[in-house]
Amino acid sequence: MPQNPLPARLNGPWVTLLTLVLVVGILYTGKQVLLPMALGVVLAFVLTPLVRQFDRMHLPRIAGVTLTMVLALSAVSGMGYVVYDQFAQLSGEISQYTSSMRRKVGELRLGNDAAIRQFTRTLDRVTDQLYDDPDQRKAQPVRVVPPKPSPTQRLRESFGAAFETIASAFIVVVLVAFLLGQREDLRDRFIRLIGAGNVTMTTRLMNEAAYRVSQFLVWQTLINLTFGVLVGLGLYWIGVPYAALWGGITALLRFVPYVGTALSALMPALLAFATFPGWAETVQTLALFLGLDLITAYFVEPVVFGYRTGVSSFALLISALFWIWVWGPAGLLLATPLTVCIAVLGRHVRSLRFLAVIFADEPALQPHVRFYQRLLARDEDEAGVLVSRKLQEAGPIGVIDQVLLPTVTLVLSHREQTEISEDDAEFVLDVVAETLQQLPSTAQTMAPRATIVGLTVRAPADDLVLAMLRTAYGRERITLPSPELTAEEALRAAIRQAPAMICIAAAASTRGSELRNYCRRIRSELPDTRIVVVRPQLEEDEAPRSIDRFREAGADSLVLNATEAVVAIDRLLPAPTEVTGKSRQLSAHA
Repeated sequence: MPQNPLPARLNGPWVTLLTLVLVVGILYTGKQVLLPMALGVVLAFVLTPLVRQFDRMHLPRIAGVTLTMVLALSAVSGMGYVVYDQFAQLSGEISQYTSSMRRKVGELRLGNDAAIRQFTRTLDRVTDQLYDDPDQRKAQPVRVVPPKPSPTQRLRESFGAAFETIASAFIVVVLVAFLLGQREDLRDRFIRLIGAGNVTMTTRLMNEAAYRVSQFLVWQTLINLTFGVLVGLGLYWIGVPYAALWGGITALLRFVPYVGTALSALMPALLAFATFPGWAETVQTLALFLGLDLITAYFVEPVVFGYRTGVSSFALLISALFWIWVWGPAGLLLATPLTVCIAVLGRHVRSLRFLAVIFADEPALQPHVRFYQRLLARDEDEAGVLVSRKLQEAGPIGVIDQVLLPTVTLVLSHREQTEISEDDAEFVLDVVAETLQQLPSTAQTMAPRATIVGLTVRAPADDLVLAMLRTAYGRERITLPSPELTAEEALRAAIRQAPAMICIAAAASTRGSELRNYCRRIRSELPDTRIVVVRPQLEEDEAPRSIDRFREAGADSLVLNATEAVVAIDRLLPAPTEVTGKSRQLSAHA
């Protein structure tokens, strides 16, 4: 009897997608529980440095946590009382300011606006004629009036909302105190939950998350409080009513990424517009917010932080939209710390590496991959811009090691796997050669200390790698073999020159045995000549084994890039006095 086939298993992407949907659903439906927990964890990150300071003073943990909670609650209560008092006063006078704004807007109308009014009336008549229907004119709209709730029902709703707010605040306070007092025990339990075998990964994850989130939140809180105080003092000096209220709201809204300062400047500017007869105070209010925000964003925060949150700007903006959708306005305040934790989690957990790609501030593609991708798309302009930027950042050797040399190895690898055509490979290598010719040589004006001869096995792109080495060390310091010679003839010519050093370049991952034969022949003919082998496609994990094999064949050094080659040449070349002595001996012998 035939058996039913087993159901097809979900592959990796579908499992990841379903997991994300499940997590988002849990976050959305569990807001009442998860939001106080997340807020408590974030506040614990903020207050942890203060508890540690009390620990350094040798206070008992319970005393340090108590003092920290008292100081924090006192500061929040004091600021909240001032803000609430001024907000209550503003609520009583809001109608007065609304009337003033209407009157001032009416005064802004042009003196002779008869044409505008006539155009508006004409447009209204045309609109009425288009949508005029006798049946609709006779019909009267039906307005459904909901039943008025009873006093008991209103009391229940008001008491329920107040009780929910008070209970959530109490839970947050208790959770913060518990996290501060038992942080070591919670850390150990989390490590045991993950598994003792993953203690290294867990420790790094927790340390980085705690450092980034805690330091960022502490300094951001201090900066925002200072920003709010300066805004309050500036508005008080300008004469805007309720300056303390706007200063407190500004300090709170600056936790919202990018748009917090603009939102906090809106109401004070409108109030200045309604209160004063002219425009000077409104302009001064906007200039106050703009000036303080520019100074804070471009001077204070880079100096104070000294590091980044590890999250890209675009990711912070998207995360702010996501968390406000999931958890409402409170999600805006938690967007940055939660996104930092997610990025750290993706950086250290292999199965969640895609989170680091999405949220982390590292470039999505390495420079050589971007350069290679642009050349495959035949976009030489953007590829040239990338090289120019890298040249300013890292110099010619940096361009060679981080862009050009990896691009050559990538082209050879993809060509071996037939992922690109021969035409694409030739085009990319030609552009790399042109770019290399445009790079400035790093050679100094002094004469070379000794004779250096370059050598290749004449495989594809070997000459290009050797040209990169010449550009990195100095084009006049390394002699190239004649392109008309075969590989064997070039080797014999190099041996006849008896140089102080021979640099052998090999771009392909193969040709290892051929290179070692070159080293053996050179060592047998020239015992005193130094041999440096450049193999950029060699994997780092294979390098120790290959180094031993090449040393047995007679090579003095095996390097993977131009920087290592320059260091090896400087280390292995004889001193100028030795070169002068050998030259004199050769002249006398001749």
